Amino acid sequence: MSLLKLQDKEMQTILEGELLKKENINTNSKNNLPFRYNINIKENILNLDINNYLDLAIRNNKKRRFLFVSKVLGKHLPCRAYDMDNLGRDIVKVYEKKQDYLNSGVVISFAETGTALGHSVFNYINANCEFIHTTREKVQNKKSLDFLEEHSHATNHNLYYEDLKFLKNKDEIILVDDEITTGNTCINLIKKISELYPKKRYTICSILNWMNDEAFDRFKKLEEELNCKINFVYLFSGDFEFKCDEEKLENIIKCSENKEKAVLKNKDLKVYYTYIDMKKYDQDKKYLKYTGRFGINKEDQKNLLDEVKKESFKLHIGYDEKTLFLGTEEFMYIPMLFANQFKNRDIYYHSTTRSPIVEFDKEGYPIKSKFTHNSLYNKNIVNYIYNIDKYDYDKCFLFCELEKEKEELKEIIDIFSNTSIKELNIVMFK
Repeated sequence: MSLLKLQDKEMQTILEGELLKKENINTNSKNNLPFRYNINIKENILNLDINNYLDLAIRNNKKRRFLFVSKVLGKHLPCRAYDMDNLGRDIVKVYEKKQDYLNSGVVISFAETGTALGHSVFNYINANCEFIHTTREKVQNKKSLDFLEEHSHATNHNLYYEDLKFLKNKDEIILVDDEITTGNTCINLIKKISELYPKKRYTICSILNWMNDEAFDRFKKLEEELNCKINFVYLFSGDFEFKCDEEKLENIIKCSENKEKAVLKNKDLKVYYTYIDMKKYDQDKKYLKYTGRFGINKEDQKNLLDEVKKESFKLHIGYDEKTLFLGTEEFMYIPMLFANQFKNRDIYYHSTTRSPIVEFDKEGYPIKSKFTHNSLYNKNIVNYIYNIDKYDYDKCFLFCELEKEKEELKEIIDIFSNTSIKELNIVMFK
């Protein structure tokens, strides 16, 4: 007899719970939130607890009302820097369990959310690889592979590939992103790369893989079309179900959009500027070399780690200061490395983002507050900082890849005046 037909509610609850355990389903239903979701984990090679890795938030998009928000990626929510870095290490562990290394390869991560994750994978991968990440930046006089991330709020990607040496080799491309749902973005890029330099193998790495049978079939057809192997590496794979009260969600979205801008609370905010010595890209002194926007190799990575260790003395943190290291947009990995130098301090880390998420200040919902500002890199692009007023930070180090005049930073500085932060240190590079 169906569970729904049982009259005894207590027995129904017990039986449902047993059923979920057997099917490895994680049920998330909170009485004060107008939605629920079920996650069915099918594969979890490292036996990790998925509740430590994600939460779910709402977005203003009727085609897909929600997005999974990572607790450890260092993008929307604060985390410990070592938790973010361990994601790359864990993905490499799964990679090594599933397949052998080829002679050479290129690790490519997707902007903006996957930039730090891919860089961490590259750092730990035990092979002769180069690393590059896609970017939203438009760079003059540089060859680019342009492709689309069709489901994104920002669809255009650029891959400035001409300085890579291993891309011409026929071994492997390793694509890295936080979440794979349809796989369409990866397909778009694989097709572009294969037109230039066909490969023996493509490996698609992610924290989460939600692809269904139809999506996997598309990759099987692509393998046949391109005469290559396409493998998948992930920490979790499975599927999910999302249900919501549409009317209540619409009310939450309206309240979020109509919320008045906060007035300044902390007019005594102290602002300092720190300048880090770090090599810039040879042909365009605007960008840092070691981000990987134009490609780096293992020797460059070693130099980056040495530079961070050497320059971190410029950042002063008291033992009793709760401190946030805040990256900006694609610029995530290097701020994480600096945060990771202070292992015996109370340090948190995340980043500003282009990704719009609905705020809702209720227990059990991850995005409780949202501050907006114009991008430090592209003035016409809106950026968001989430929950920065919810953690009682004493100090913040804000990392900006490009050197800015002080008046250009006024808008984002004003955000910190609405928080507990007493000291803001803006970190730039020369």
